[in-house]
Amino acid sequence: MGIFNKLTRIKTALNCAKQIYLHGGITQVNISTPQYDNILDGKVVLVTGGASGIGLAIAKKCVQTGALVIITGRNESKLKKTIEEIGNESINYLVWDISDIDIISSKLFECASIYNKPIDILINNAGVAPSKFFGNIDEQEWDKIYEINLKGNYFLTQEIVKQWKATYSRAYRKIINISSQGGFVGATYPYRMVKWDIRGLTEGLGKLLIQDNIIVNGIAPGVVKTSMQEFSLNQGDNLFTNQNPIQRVCLPEEIAELALFLISDASNFIVGQTIVCDGGYILK
Repeated sequence: MGIFNKLTRIKTALNCAKQIYLHGGITQVNISTPQYDNILDGKVVLVTGGASGIGLAIAKKCVQTGALVIITGRNESKLKKTIEEIGNESINYLVWDISDIDIISSKLFECASIYNKPIDILINNAGVAPSKFFGNIDEQEWDKIYEINLKGNYFLTQEIVKQWKATYSRAYRKIINISSQGGFVGATYPYRMVKWDIRGLTEGLGKLLIQDNIIVNGIAPGVVKTSMQEFSLNQGDNLFTNQNPIQRVCLPEEIAELALFLISDASNFIVGQTIVCDGGYILK
């Protein structure tokens, strides 16, 4: 073995030891991506909170499979940067604070005018992370979480369903609610309480709206490598965590693969379900 190869192995071993010391372990993963071709060809997809994390991963996957995508967020510079990085004319953005329910109708009108086509699929992804927990929760924290993570998503869904009901479609329209593993375990602070609400809403609307050719499902991710889980970003390529049996965090792209399946016609017999993707967390 040459001296260069020996030095490379030593460097790799030292890096692994460093990761284990800093974070408790080391895990890396490669994702196998199924080929869906243009399974969403011509569909208009609205992704709230689409400038980063799970929303961005879903938006990218939709563009790759033929959809026309609109992402929303409150930070225009961040939205612009995202669009420029993707570099595809099939994705546009709309500055939109979904907690402002008074502008929902006008914003949906703007969405329809972007491609001169109505929305076919809604991804309710917008949300903010908790900054306080039981014992420190104040009214401001409570209201912030509920207004963005639940109230905004609820009234956006209500308005888009009104519009869909007014225009019959033989094809299924789809709604995906991004919940959390927190919606399956005990809740002691607003973020997790909201995830229980979203899970219940998904089940209720799934049963109510299927008669109108609207399919509602949800996804409950575990710990995902996004800005909401800052510790995972600080670990670089190391995905290790001791918070679930599989001992790694989830990648946003893995949630996007699941979302693509649920919004495609391949999943039309799944109704009102929240699919858990958490590395076995709720089994502990």
